[in-house]
Amino acid sequence: MKEKNQELLAILKKEVAPALGCTGPTAVSYVAAEAAAAVGGTPERIVVKVDRHIGAKNGDVGIPGTKYVGLRMAAALGALVGDASAGLNVLHNVTPESEAAARKFAMSGNVVVEVDLETEILGLFMDCTVYTDKGYGRAVVVKTHTGLVYREANGQVQVDIPYDRIASMNETHDPMASYRLADFYHFATGMPLEELLFLREAVTMNKTLCQSVLDGTAKGAGFGLSMMKRAEGSPIRKAEALTAAGSEARMAGYSLPAMSCATSGNVGITASLPLISLAEDMGSSEEALLRALALSFLVTICVKNRIGRVSSMCACVTAASQGVAAGAAYLMGGDLDCCDRAIRNTVVNIFGVVCDGARLACALKLASAAGIAIECAMLAKDGVATPANEGVTGVDADDSLNFMGEFARHGMAGSDLELCRLLYKKQETAGRL
Repeated sequence: MKEKNQELLAILKKEVAPALGCTGPTAVSYVAAEAAAAVGGTPERIVVKVDRHIGAKNGDVGIPGTKYVGLRMAAALGALVGDASAGLNVLHNVTPESEAAARKFAMSGNVVVEVDLETEILGLFMDCTVYTDKGYGRAVVVKTHTGLVYREANGQVQVDIPYDRIASMNETHDPMASYRLADFYHFATGMPLEELLFLREAVTMNKTLCQSVLDGTAKGAGFGLSMMKRAEGSPIRKAEALTAAGSEARMAGYSLPAMSCATSGNVGITASLPLISLAEDMGSSEEALLRALALSFLVTICVKNRIGRVSSMCACVTAASQGVAAGAAYLMGGDLDCCDRAIRNTVVNIFGVVCDGARLACALKLASAAGIAIECAMLAKDGVATPANEGVTGVDADDSLNFMGEFARHGMAGSDLELCRLLYKKQETAGRL
């Protein structure tokens, strides 16, 4: 048990990390920054090849520190002022001056984004070459948004980690693949509190992000503010409002980081803000909240492992909702069986919700996920559960999540490919690439 808990703690600390901006375009900024840093000099031309998910589903989301969207802008910023050593905070140095320079560069015709709309397997892949007055630098990223596997400058290799693009997308051999709900529950309830105190940052960071919309500092679409008008006396509606507001700030490109989960800021927001809101309403102790967050994040990481880190299903809805369901059940005093019921109740509500790209309206999906998860946890606390082994549910939560993962990875591959093609065509027409 001790070895398991230490491995889970390491996974948690790796996968729960600050990220500035939506991680789709941020990943493009990161790979461009790596390529530019490899060779040095002044960038003159960029060619970046990306998988269909990055290329077709990230053209509508705001880039932090700017008023623009689009992958050309993201690549230009990364090459000009990106700090690759900062990982998902790669754009922390953006200024009005660098925004203007990047915009000019992006519109010059010298920043080219090539999208792979043929490869059927879904998984993150980016190959970027930056040409400067000192030659060229190239960087390759696979699987995760900062998973650098290759970097060179003018033919001199600097990083070379053997990889197979297709094999690298197979997450069934990752450490998380062997864990089950019981492992996460025993970790969250049994770890010494001091080992979980680092999760305080998730509370502070994501709450600050949502508050920036609710107090008018950041401009969103108005979803969170509108929901908050009807939230008085309803813990579910309040949780939905806070979650929506957090997503709006992030999708609008507000320059505050979110605490991400499994390399997704919106997933981190969804997995945490509903529980932060619920704990406030219930008067829960800080310890109870931190343990609920640990459970939520681990379940969320587990589901992303099953459906794929880059998935045809919306991870904010299908993965983070499961984490919230388990975490909420725990906050309400539920045991392991209650958490199991909460997840099974949630699965049937969110099964198959597709990812159609990052944009402001993600806030609506995230809010729905928060509300569904909390209500399903309440049902579970009352002893109510979706009948086992009916429809998409399995004999227990683990079986249900495995079933959903199989369908997401294999059953939805074709529909996702077609969706990406249609979204890409739409992006080209709108000129947002």
